[in-house]
Amino acid sequence: MEIKDKLLIIGGSGFLGSNIALMASQNFETFITYNSHPRRNLGCHLVHLDIRDKIQVASVFDEIKPDLVIHTAALVDVDYCESHAEEALAVNANGTRNIALSAKNIKAKLIYISTDSVFDGKCGMYKEDDIPSPVNIYAKTKLDGEVAVQDLLPDSIIARTAFYGWHPISSNNLSLAEWVVSGVRGERVLKMFTDVFFTPIFVNNLAQVLMIICRLNLKGVYHLGGIKKCSKYDFGQEIAQAFGLNKDCVQPASITDAGLIAQRPKDISLDIGKISKVSGMHMRLFDFNDGVALFRGLEHSLGGGDLYL
Repeated sequence: MEIKDKLLIIGGSGFLGSNIALMASQNFETFITYNSHPRRNLGCHLVHLDIRDKIQVASVFDEIKPDLVIHTAALVDVDYCESHAEEALAVNANGTRNIALSAKNIKAKLIYISTDSVFDGKCGMYKEDDIPSPVNIYAKTKLDGEVAVQDLLPDSIIARTAFYGWHPISSNNLSLAEWVVSGVRGERVLKMFTDVFFTPIFVNNLAQVLMIICRLNLKGVYHLGGIKKCSKYDFGQEIAQAFGLNKDCVQPASITDAGLIAQRPKDISLDIGKISKVSGMHMRLFDFNDGVALFRGLEHSLGGGDLYL
């Protein structure tokens, strides 16, 4: 019987974590954690974990003894974080420190999923050595998580990213792209920002990139996004067009008129020059048009699971 390395996905019942689990479970004995929302386990071991509980985190790590940990769990509602700063700090910063400390204690490799929002959005196309300057509580606490990981585990991976795709196990919390498809199909008017820019990557492709990073035993900070920089409005238009839907339902709007609680950076596009030079990294994984086509083609698959078979 083949003995597989153990992979622990923190937040494995979430959007990114569950998509990683679909692919990684073929090559790893995979454990996925949940806190308040248990999901069916995608053929993985399901473990309850509150990352705010340092003792519980240490206990789970000691019991499983994973070789690789991918930390995807976070409090991601930006406006909620702004109004609940202590909770955001407890989850995104202190929880990440708990994960990093336990990974260090058992000598596990750690990949920490951060965010493009650590930048202030004043210039865009940020490189890994550009200095972060977060403008809201969510981004500040995610950056605090980065600092904790770098302090405790210098050989870890920090992945700043923005992604879209299908959630394989939940229809309650739609990703941005799913929201566009659902809204336009329902002939609802969607106001999308023309003055907010990002470089999204298809979640299935992101999962593959993370596995390649793991295989090559890389370390440090990497920006993992798409090649194409686009506004949220352009993104919505592209998604609607790919599905043959009425693009007129996606209408232009400005973030300055949105009345949001937390400040948002306007241009958090990422330069992916560093990761594109890594051996074995096929650039189609970062191609926006290819990613959108895959997103459309995998609509009726389990989170794109067929892509990995």
